[in-house]
Amino acid sequence: MNPSTPGLSWKLTSPTAAFTLLLGAFMLFLFVRTVLDPAGAATGFGVPFAGEAVVPWLHVKAGRDLGIGLALMGLVLTRQRRAAGIFVLALMVSPMVDALTATREGGTPLMLALAIHGSAAVYGLILSAALLRPRARE
Repeated sequence: MNPSTPGLSWKLTSPTAAFTLLLGAFMLFLFVRTVLDPAGAATGFGVPFAGEAVVPWLHVKAGRDLGIGLALMGLVLTRQRRAAGIFVLALMVSPMVDALTATREGGTPLMLALAIHGSAAVYGLILSAALLRPRARE
């Protein structure tokens, strides 16, 4: 292994790469769903679909999801394990803000918002811990 390129040792077949790609694919799914079915995406997020006036805000969320999905895919494909871990850890602010938004603005019960968005935060925290843990020398 070349010490100047430590990130290149991250194998695409590793569990952490697979779970990071899964998260990226899920974010891309959320993007596509919001574009194709804004009402369903709003309901799935935890806020009622209040007509066409909210579609631009849903597109803002869709753009966020697209950017996150593409960034995650790029980090895996360029074998940037540590950067992916830092990125995923930083992203965990989003599901917590989403849970608060669904509760305050959408009237979603707190426990349901935590089940939906909190589970995403738990997934991300576990994934980031796995990505950031030191690896044994090869």
